[in-house]
Amino acid sequence: MSHRVTLARLIAYDTFVRVMGFHDPKAGYQHNAKERPEDLLEAAYGPGGVGEGLKRIDRNLVKEILYGGLRWHSKIYWILQNTSSRNLDDTSPEVRAALVLGTYQIFYMDRVPERAAVNESVEYVRSKGQANAVPFVNGILRQIARRAEYFAKPDKTRQPVDYLALQFAFPRWMVERWIKQFRADRLETMLPAMNQPPPYTIRVNSMKTALNESHLFQQELLKQEKTHTDRCNLRGALHCKEAPDTGPGSLFAAGWYTIQDEASQLIGHLVDPKPGEIVIDATCGPGGKFSHLFELSCGAARLIGVEKNENQFKRAQQAMERLGHASRPDTKVEWHHADFLEWNSPVAADKILLDAPCSGLGVLKRHPEGKWQKDPRLITAMADLQKRMIEHALKQIRAGGELIFSVCSFEPEETLDQMEWAKKEFGDKIEVISPVIRLPDYFKRYVTRDNVLLIYGGNADQTDGFGSFIVKLRVPLASSAGVTK
Repeated sequence: MSHRVTLARLIAYDTFVRVMGFHDPKAGYQHNAKERPEDLLEAAYGPGGVGEGLKRIDRNLVKEILYGGLRWHSKIYWILQNTSSRNLDDTSPEVRAALVLGTYQIFYMDRVPERAAVNESVEYVRSKGQANAVPFVNGILRQIARRAEYFAKPDKTRQPVDYLALQFAFPRWMVERWIKQFRADRLETMLPAMNQPPPYTIRVNSMKTALNESHLFQQELLKQEKTHTDRCNLRGALHCKEAPDTGPGSLFAAGWYTIQDEASQLIGHLVDPKPGEIVIDATCGPGGKFSHLFELSCGAARLIGVEKNENQFKRAQQAMERLGHASRPDTKVEWHHADFLEWNSPVAADKILLDAPCSGLGVLKRHPEGKWQKDPRLITAMADLQKRMIEHALKQIRAGGELIFSVCSFEPEETLDQMEWAKKEFGDKIEVISPVIRLPDYFKRYVTRDNVLLIYGGNADQTDGFGSFIVKLRVPLASSAGVTK
C-alpha cells in the first residue's frame, strides 16, 4: 500500500537537493552558492510557504535530517556507492537525496524506526514522478538497514588524510590543510566535534533583563515555553537544551533574547563600545553583533550600521525592532544600505567593527553545507578582500581610534597573517592592542602570544571557530572622501 511522504521529510529532502546543487550527473554535484539551507527553510516556513504553520517538533525533525545529511554526506555516499552495483552519479538528484537522507536516519537517528526511514524515502522518490526508481531505492536502503556488509576504509597509519576525510566526512583538501597545522591525532578529536550539532545558544537582552537577574529569565523561559537552559562561561549567554520557540507570541518574538553563539558574543566585548563613541559596524547583517553593541553601550553609543546585502540589511533592522532597541526615544542608530568598500563615513569613527567576509571554515559545525560548497581558492580570495577592507576601514577612523577585525575562520591567511600584513603595511601608524583586558577571564586562554584571539573549530567549549585582533590607529591615514577628522 502506498503512503504519501510526510511534509517534514518532503521539506528536508527538497531542501537537500537544492543546497547540494545537483546538476550534471556525470560531474557529480556542483553547488549553486546562492542556495543556503537557512534561507530555503525560512521561505518554506514563511507566508505562503509549503511548511507554513509546521509544528515546532516537525521543524526540529526537518533540521535534524537535513543538517545531519549535510554533515555526513561524503561518508554516507561512499557507503551507498559501495553497496550499489550502479554508479550513483548517474541517478537523479532526488534519488541521491532519498538514499543519503534515508541512510542518515537509519545510521544516526535512533528514534526513527528503520522501516519509516526506508518507506518515507521510497515515497519521496515516488512523489517526484520517479516510480521506476522505487525498487532500486527500496532495495539499497533495506540492504543498508541490515548492516550486512563491511567495506574496508583507508589505512589509518599509511593513509591518514584519506582515512580522516572518509571517517569524519570532510573534503580531502580541508584535511590536507589542517593536518599541516595539527597532528593527526588532534584531528581525530577536532573533526568529529565539528560534526556535532552546535548548542542552541542565546543572549539575554540586557535592556530588558539585568544580567545579574538572568536566572529569573531562565525560570520564565522554563515556565512559559518548557525550555531548559544552562549558564555559559560568558555572562548573559545561555545554552538551551531544546530548540527555542521563535514563533509568534514567544519570548523570542517579544524581544527578550536573541540567538547568538558565544564566539559571536565575544566580539562585542572586544569592541567594548562606550557611551558617546561613534561605532561603525561595517557588515551589520543579520544584526546579532550590532544589537549586542547597542546593549553593551546601554544604547548610549552612536551606532552606524553598514550592510550591502539587502536581505541581511533588513534582518539587522528587524532584529533591532524585535528587541525593542529601535523604538527607544534616545536611540542613536544610523543605517546605510551600501557596500562598505564603496562607502565613506561622514565622520571619523572611534571604533569600527569589521566582521569581514571570510571562508567560514570556523562555522562548519553550524553550516555543514560549507564542506561541500567551498574550495581552497576561496581562502585566498577572501584574504585579498579582507586586506582591502582593513585599509578602507582604517581611513574612516580618527587618530587614537580602533579597528576590531574578526572572521569566522581560524585559517592563518585570514587571521595571524592578516595582522602581520597590517603591521608591515602601516608600520608605526598602527599599534596592536591586546584583547586580554576586554575578555572575561575564562576566554583569555584563547589569546595567542601575538595578541590574536584565536579559537579553533571543534574546541571543547563547543563555540564557533574564529579569529580576531584589535588595531589602534596612531596617525590618521589619507582620509576617504567625506570623512571629517
